[in-house]
Amino acid sequence: MSVSAGQYTAVDDTEDASWFIRFSDSVNSFPETRAVRKSLIEQLGPLDGKHILDVGSGPGDDTRELAALAGPHGRVVGVDLSEAMLAEARRRGGPVEFMSGDIHSLSFPDATFDRVRVKLVRQHSPDVDAADDELVRVLRPGGRLAVFDFDFGTLAIDHPDQETTRALMPHWVDHHKQGWCGRQMRRRFLSRGMKDVTLTPHTTQMSYEFFRRAAEGAVAEAVAAGALDSPGEWWAPLVEAEANGQFFASLTGYVLGATR
Repeated sequence: MSVSAGQYTAVDDTEDASWFIRFSDSVNSFPETRAVRKSLIEQLGPLDGKHILDVGSGPGDDTRELAALAGPHGRVVGVDLSEAMLAEARRRGGPVEFMSGDIHSLSFPDATFDRVRVKLVRQHSPDVDAADDELVRVLRPGGRLAVFDFDFGTLAIDHPDQETTRALMPHWVDHHKQGWCGRQMRRRFLSRGMKDVTLTPHTTQMSYEFFRRAAEGAVAEAVAAGALDSPGEWWAPLVEAEANGQFFASLTGYVLGATR
């Protein structure tokens, strides 16, 4: 069985857990992702001396960035569902506590953290309501929450076959457990009593190589459902566009900032 970006809740059960580490590093290398990280930090507010939770810490690079800002009197905890991700994060080191954790059932008492940061996690959640409840629960009154997720319905791709590409789109969205996650954040956190809620869009332009890795699972699902007859024919114009320096695809996500 091949791996795909829609399997982040089962990294350790796939054929190649290292694929997800490489994929995460690739996402983090985008200039647009650096802007997202900066936006998340801005939404968290002052971090010096704060107790900070990074949910879905992955290889831990973002978590170490938070630790540098929290300083020697702060505490930063990174939690991840994947033991492979945690092992890589610990191998890379840093003044961070990395521990196993599930966004749906965090092992911390109520109101433990001054700041909670979540990037590209909720979009993979099988139960986003439970996840959001937990994020609010572990945050102290007056604490700040910062969240980033893509909205997969915002995919823009320049493909000459518009009809087939439209037929593929539902499979691209639904390949991710919460394909409309980004557009729903404001409503979800307002309904949980969060205040000062803001939502900032960030658009990422994807390379052909990255888009292909991200979309192959969805394309396979579209073929299985009969929405696509020949994946090779659909990919062919994109391969040609890449060879000619004309490939274009982008995806928009949203940074939420909120106060408990």
